[in-house]
Amino acid sequence: MTSTDLTGRRVLLTGASRGVGRAVARRLVAAGADVLGTARDEQLLDELARELTGGPGTFVPVVADLTDPATPARLAGVVDQRWGALDVLFSNAGVMLARDERFEDEPAGTLEETLAVNLVAPHRLVIALLPALRGGKEPRVVHVGSGAGTIDGIAEPGIASYRVSKFALNGLVLVQAAQLHGEIAVNAFDPGWVRTGLGGDEAPGTVEESADGAMALLGEPASVTGRFFKDGAEIPF
Repeated sequence: MTSTDLTGRRVLLTGASRGVGRAVARRLVAAGADVLGTARDEQLLDELARELTGGPGTFVPVVADLTDPATPARLAGVVDQRWGALDVLFSNAGVMLARDERFEDEPAGTLEETLAVNLVAPHRLVIALLPALRGGKEPRVVHVGSGAGTIDGIAEPGIASYRVSKFALNGLVLVQAAQLHGEIAVNAFDPGWVRTGLGGDEAPGTVEESADGAMALLGEPASVTGRFFKDGAEIPF
């Protein structure tokens, strides 16, 4: 798999309707991949599907709430019906629900709701998709992490629940990579601080730059696993 030719690759992309996910969807289709793109916003998904019609690859929208316990099995069913196997799970969906400076100032339930989307949902989705991934070609999972959840980032002030969720996601990546070694590559991807609804208007980066990094990671050999990448280079957890 290269960063420029993903012809025929079967990809499930979560959080596809906006921000980094939307930019990655465009690049995947342009590279020839067949993409099932999920999000909660049906209108935005449909707009993206219309935009990507006629590309080298394909994009099929699937409205889904990843916090619904029934969603992973439903998405696995969609994958099985469409392809019978899966080459790439690009687990991009994520939330930042509070930006308070101190963790005790966050609204009650912020950590629990953040973990539900940023950690529990990716965990459940991988479990549901393991049979499809095991049947895929050079199968891989990419979990979208953040510099905010690294060993260095976790000590910085603000966005405590978000930081904790991404720190825990790094642990999930390492567990999955170790236990699936030789079967499915599992890596983390830091899209950087970019101008999106989550990143805010002050962010220095663009979603297009994030998409460049995503494609570079997908161009890594399938033997590369249990690692963290940003802008095409490995970074420390």
